[in-house]
Amino acid sequence: MSQLSLSWLGLWPVAASPWLLLLLVGASWLLAHVLAWTYAFYDNCRRLRCFPQPPRRNWFWGHQGMLPLHQRTSSSTASWSPGWGMGSC
Repeated sequence: MSQLSLSWLGLWPVAASPWLLLLLVGASWLLAHVLAWTYAFYDNCRRLRCFPQPPRRNWFWGHQGMLPLHQRTSSSTASWSPGWGMGSC
């Protein structure tokens, strides 16, 4: 019967205090939520893999043709708006 006790682990009956049990429950809850979130993220990624990826386009080539032809060939910058190139899209 003495083999069933926790004394061989160095744990006495007093060692299972409510604070340690609360810490164990809190750590288990946190671990369960992190694992659930991780699996949900994995499942979401797995489901989205069946959709084809759009082709990656270069930023420079993707913005070609956004200006009218007369502004692209104009040598003067007077026709350009003052906010152009300042991040206003």
